[in-house]
Amino acid sequence: MSGPDPTARPIAVLVDREGLGDSLLKMPFLRAIARAWPGRPIWWIASHQTAMAHELAPFVRPLIAEVIEHAALTRPPIPVIGRLRKLPPFELVFDSRTRGLTVLLARLFLSHRGFYCCLPGYLFSSRRPPGRFARPRGIAARMLSLAEAAIGGTADWEGGLALSDEARAFAAACLPDGRTYVGLAPGSREARKNWPLPRFAALAEKLAASGRIPVVFIGPQEKAVREELLRAAPSAIFPETPRLELAVAVAGRLAAAVANDSGMGHLLAATETPLVSLFGPTEVARWAPFTRRGIVVSAKEFGGTTMEDIPVDAAFSAVERLLAQPSR
Repeated sequence: MSGPDPTARPIAVLVDREGLGDSLLKMPFLRAIARAWPGRPIWWIASHQTAMAHELAPFVRPLIAEVIEHAALTRPPIPVIGRLRKLPPFELVFDSRTRGLTVLLARLFLSHRGFYCCLPGYLFSSRRPPGRFARPRGIAARMLSLAEAAIGGTADWEGGLALSDEARAFAAACLPDGRTYVGLAPGSREARKNWPLPRFAALAEKLAASGRIPVVFIGPQEKAVREELLRAAPSAIFPETPRLELAVAVAGRLAAAVANDSGMGHLLAATETPLVSLFGPTEVARWAPFTRRGIVVSAKEFGGTTMEDIPVDAAFSAVERLLAQPSR
């Protein structure tokens, strides 16, 4: 793919507020539009903050020409109109936001040759995706549908995250060949989305007993997590990954992984690691990681809505099913 032409009218992607998981769900869309319009620079414009400017910057730098944070394109309307008019003319605009007035202002006051948005029925969009009248519920599929509308057909979105040779060597040293490694990601920013740590410990113990090596992703301040999981599975590995690239490289050597509904879960999906996603109070249809090799284990399957309702055997069985699948 040739690089973008800096003199060409760019493509704009408008987003609201994006953590790591939100941005990762848009990666397939980003790859799709970069491949469909290789000669056009892509501008990623966030009304607030976006992980595209921080954690994911090393991975998206070849794809995104400009990242603008805190663009303040939400309210009040009059100042927003002025900010929109100061932006350059765009070839296409993709608006991921869902507030009707905010989207309408972008539609009216940005200069563009095509506008695509996520509002129900693709209201204000230049055209709908072929054969589709309702937007998908899932964030990743919804964004891909905008790319398909602009392309007029199927979008080419597949691929992983590019890694340096240094990161690959680090991962190979952490997880040498010859063993079956299963990742565990026990954290998230919201306590209500965390499977209880004793369940992760019990799962680590079952994995170790079955000949697998648990590989646990934790932060530097989670000493208690490390101690509890090591008691359950002394063979567990806790890779120190101060840079996100190193975590991505380690994830690429896993046979499977188990994660809460979290940024780390979405990262594992983005590395194409076969993934068991644990869901309790959050909506699976909207927030499930975007992957072809994944299994969702939801508390609703067991009559509840909290993470405590998910039994250890259900997570272990899902891992076994993923490991039994042929690799792609």
